[in-house]
Amino acid sequence: MAFGFNVAALPAYTDQLSNEIIAKSVLTTDLLQYLDLRTGYTSGTMAINLVDADLPVSALSCGFDSDGEITYTQVNVTIESLQSKTEVCPEDLRSVYQSAFMSAGTGNNEIPFEEIISNQYAEKLTKYNEGFLINGFGSTPGLKAQITSANGANLQAGTPAAWSAANAVDQALDLYDAIDESVKDRDDIIIVVSPASYRALTRGLVASNLYHFDSVNSNDVVMLPGTNATVVKSSGLVGSDYKFAGPGKMVIAATGLQDELDNFVWFYDAGNDIMKFRASWKLGVGVGQTNLFATNDLS
Repeated sequence: MAFGFNVAALPAYTDQLSNEIIAKSVLTTDLLQYLDLRTGYTSGTMAINLVDADLPVSALSCGFDSDGEITYTQVNVTIESLQSKTEVCPEDLRSVYQSAFMSAGTGNNEIPFEEIISNQYAEKLTKYNEGFLINGFGSTPGLKAQITSANGANLQAGTPAAWSAANAVDQALDLYDAIDESVKDRDDIIIVVSPASYRALTRGLVASNLYHFDSVNSNDVVMLPGTNATVVKSSGLVGSDYKFAGPGKMVIAATGLQDELDNFVWFYDAGNDIMKFRASWKLGVGVGQTNLFATNDLS
């Protein structure tokens, strides 16, 4: 006679419900906060208008011999219109543990953990924009292609090399020294490096016993001792030895709206019975005066 529970047809128990879903960690940085962010632009090209007044000085004499001039120039910034679109069928989730978080009805007008997924999209969008600022988009150049010695930036003295704990402090100081003297006393001087180079520099500072350097702020920035430069790590430079330094506010970042949450949405498509995600935004970056910056010209 059979008695008790017969569970031979059931799979082994796995607890998939007691913990909240966790979005994968995304490396996000915020170079944008150190630049001159301008809003209200449409796609296409915007011109950065520059003026340079020449002030010649000579011995006093009668008459009026003009030998000075005022020069107007422009630097164009290409603004790209970008988008990200995804569509999902919530019904596909009813056969897995996520069905426990779905409505009992047959409607597919929402997905479980929509807020968490949206937050991860926002983090990845931040990471993408960081990469755009550094590497550009398609044929539109980013800062890595704009701030080069070939374009007039000052090449770091000595022998530029990949940073390690042993050489990072000297390399950073050499890069800082190459910044044009006319802007070195500004309060917006930045040195932009990869996360790996940033860690090499912090290790080098500790190894050099520079105990008095400002502590790291949220693992994002550190002040280079003996200078007024803020070292900023950028996820756009992951895997790259390229670095640049100069006045951050001389880099123009142009966008449509500073807060484009209206174009960052989930919505239900009743005709196709699916949920859709849509994000769209505009972004462009340009350098007002490349000759004020320094670079190591590495790849």
